[in-house]
Amino acid sequence: MIEVHQFNVKSLEQTCFEALKDHLCPENCIGLWQFTKVWYIPILFQLKYEAFHFICENFEEVSVCEEFLQLAEQELADILGQDDLTVTQESTVYQSVLRWINHMPEERQGAISTLLPKVRLGLMDKSYITDNVLNNDVVKTNPESHLLVSDTLKVMSQPSLLCSESGINNTMFCRRLPNAVLLMFKLFSKTIEAFDYRTNSWITVQTNPSLEDSMTHLFLYSTVFLGRCFYIVGGGLSWTDPCNRVWRYNLVTHTWQEMSPMQEPRALISVTELKGYIYAMGGYRDDDGTLLRTAERYQPNINQWTFIASMNEGRIRDSCTTLNNKIYICGGWSNYRVLNTWTFIASMNEERIRASCTTLNNKIYICGGWNNIRSLNTAEYYNPDTNQWTLITPMGTPRCGLGVVAYMGHIFAVGGRDGSRDLRSAEAYDPVTNTWYDVLEMVHRHSYFGIAVMNKADCTDRNT
Repeated sequence: MIEVHQFNVKSLEQTCFEALKDHLCPENCIGLWQFTKVWYIPILFQLKYEAFHFICENFEEVSVCEEFLQLAEQELADILGQDDLTVTQESTVYQSVLRWINHMPEERQGAISTLLPKVRLGLMDKSYITDNVLNNDVVKTNPESHLLVSDTLKVMSQPSLLCSESGINNTMFCRRLPNAVLLMFKLFSKTIEAFDYRTNSWITVQTNPSLEDSMTHLFLYSTVFLGRCFYIVGGGLSWTDPCNRVWRYNLVTHTWQEMSPMQEPRALISVTELKGYIYAMGGYRDDDGTLLRTAERYQPNINQWTFIASMNEGRIRDSCTTLNNKIYICGGWSNYRVLNTWTFIASMNEERIRASCTTLNNKIYICGGWNNIRSLNTAEYYNPDTNQWTLITPMGTPRCGLGVVAYMGHIFAVGGRDGSRDLRSAEAYDPVTNTWYDVLEMVHRHSYFGIAVMNKADCTDRNT
């Protein structure tokens, strides 16, 4: 990168940046972040942001890597102080501090007075603080830290002290902002709902009274999130009138815009995002029920759709996702899976239409759907290394037309239909324990909607 900058080759400089960004991982993100702070090169400012954001977003994985132990005291304090540090439990932050100190205990014990105030002690369980923080040797031997913990316990027993007693650090009780929220959008009801994992709550975040009348009556459409925007692709005003129109909703400015149409009218298509492009595949074309084999790609920077290689067979009512720079299409009326350049892979254990799939831990998970008889509660995952599908514990509720997304290391299955009605319920799958657990019900009932995880970074200006 440095040599490329010296020769002022902008295109190659951008290529290097993209390569480094794409290869960020828990094992190297800290080293790259530290590297970008040494050199005053404009493109490294963006890489510095990307690396720091990656550290915060993936803190639980980063904190157990070797590079984490090489952080300077102030660097670690800067990371721990971030409101959007992504952790499921605040005790993880405290344990990371102890791990960092114990790596070089003689040199680092004094750093506890700098680092402990960055831990949101007020979000921990009171008994955990008493047993694991107050009685910790490093904390006990540091008067400033010991007093901080004691004051926190006082406030937890008497919350009014938070406002009345000087010296209490209010930050210790402030919830960290969610780095990402699970978003759902349904065109007909003009609503967007968001789920915050940390507070286990759904909220309606936006209504859209300005939608065109033609859009609110649209059905059989498909949805995809790309960057800061939500796209509605294809669909139709009736079964006999598929369209090629595309709309984009900006989640930052809350505005709609009609984009360039697809090359071909499509309804009941499969859409996904890969490396900044939108892919639309299959669907049906007209009232004679012709299933399409064709596929096309949308480039948002030039607002243009172009055809790509056609699939092996036409398909509708399938589900797709991406893994390792490949597109996987699962189920549908043509019950097979294909990947770009449309190669057959192993069949699923169960036939499914109107199912939903996502990617987690280098596996593809597909949940629910319809088998022409009933809604399904079964789920399974595909391992590309073994080319095999494996059934997992079934969901608690049968669902077709549901939304499925990977969020906070779990698989969330949201809404859908149980055969006779739309559902408000949601549940989540823990791949470690192979179990499903209930999630707080949504505000509205939903089936056949758009769902995605929206990162906080997607709603902010990266130049600020």
